[in-house]
Amino acid sequence: MNRGRRLDPRRLVLLAVMAAACGEADTAAPTETGPASIVVLAGADQRGVPARPPAETIAVRVLDAEGRPVRGSTVTFQPEPGHGSTDPASTVADAGGEATTTWTLGATPGPQRLAVTAGRAGVTVRVEAIDLDAELDALFAPVSASEVATVRADWARRDVSAAQISVELTEEFALGESTATLRIVSHVVAGARHFGAIIVPDGAAPETLPLLMYTHGGDSGVSVDDIQIVTLALGELSRRFVYVIPSFRSEPLRHAGRSWVSEGPSGHWDYDVDDALALANVAFETTPEARPDAIHIVGGSRGAGVALLAGARDERVERIVAFFGPTDFFDDWIRVVAWKTALDGPWDLTGLVHLDSTVVQPLVRGTLSTSEARLELVRRSSVLFASDLPAVQVHHGTADFVVPVSQAESLMRTMAALGRTAPDFEAFIYEGGGHDFLSLAGAIPRAVEFIAEALQPKGNP
Repeated sequence: MNRGRRLDPRRLVLLAVMAAACGEADTAAPTETGPASIVVLAGADQRGVPARPPAETIAVRVLDAEGRPVRGSTVTFQPEPGHGSTDPASTVADAGGEATTTWTLGATPGPQRLAVTAGRAGVTVRVEAIDLDAELDALFAPVSASEVATVRADWARRDVSAAQISVELTEEFALGESTATLRIVSHVVAGARHFGAIIVPDGAAPETLPLLMYTHGGDSGVSVDDIQIVTLALGELSRRFVYVIPSFRSEPLRHAGRSWVSEGPSGHWDYDVDDALALANVAFETTPEARPDAIHIVGGSRGAGVALLAGARDERVERIVAFFGPTDFFDDWIRVVAWKTALDGPWDLTGLVHLDSTVVQPLVRGTLSTSEARLELVRRSSVLFASDLPAVQVHHGTADFVVPVSQAESLMRTMAALGRTAPDFEAFIYEGGGHDFLSLAGAIPRAVEFIAEALQPKGNP
């Protein structure tokens, strides 16, 4: 019926324009579309402490319908009510479509949610706020006999034999008014090269000198000159020992402007013992003057903890002098340390960065189970192996704010329960004494008298 009807010229023009526009769209480069989805790059399904940011920052990427990053879009981070706050609350996605925020969790333990939106796209990030007190209750529950047995079995499997020994330096060394020979040696233990020093008084006959090890405190390594603390105290007796000075993994041994750094990740207290015992084996194998198969140890702070653990592990250790060292990692003090480091990270005390990074934070994040974390504390607690300890003399001050006196008191209670008294076990507590040898009046003469017993032939009273 409309066969002969003419089209309006204006309509023809409109159709032509539309056709031309369609042709341009077919040949032009595609234009960027808006947000169609959001993917979480980091921060989902982790654990954290209430009222603190979890370990991982929240990171997302905004994508268009083709899965391409969308830059320049506004990304909003909105926690559910009671689930904390974010900083920033919103930001602009970068050239890769990425946006990040720090999420401070709400104060109540339990699942927490964060809504992330960009345009019409959205995603929910979930994090578990742990009950820190409940976690610590489980971590610091009484130790079982099976846990102690598990650690003993682990120690028995470790190889601390001397391997691939190399002498890095040999030179004369002064021991008071007499001379000695210093050797810087290296050897391999657990696949890592370790460095230590061995000092032998000149002119000694074979198998006449007891081996005396010095285990250092602090986190910054050890200097050969640190042995002067021991030799000056011993006075004329200093010529009657072979001295062994281990460094610990990842830390330097320093001498005369030179430095040798032992390999491997740090292993405060626990693997420090492997390094010390392996170096003792090097000394026995390479030092004819040393009496075979007997080790005596003087240690301070971290080194005192190492000395006690070495005594629990190796029956060749006969005598230990321990100045203000840790003995009990299930003590209330360690619980306070764990609580504070879980909330705010470690403060600047020996070993706390290591304890935080290898035990506390992995426990909080859930990458280390409670049972695994407990074993880490067991293998650092010499008090749990007190029945294996040799003769021990302990010195500790009541005003020690680095390692509190409660650590000495824990060992004292345990030794008393075992019926171990002087001269097999001695403990001296110094009122007002701090974390310093010189603040413990009379400690050095007592230590010298105790160590001098190593000079007696075996079996002599």
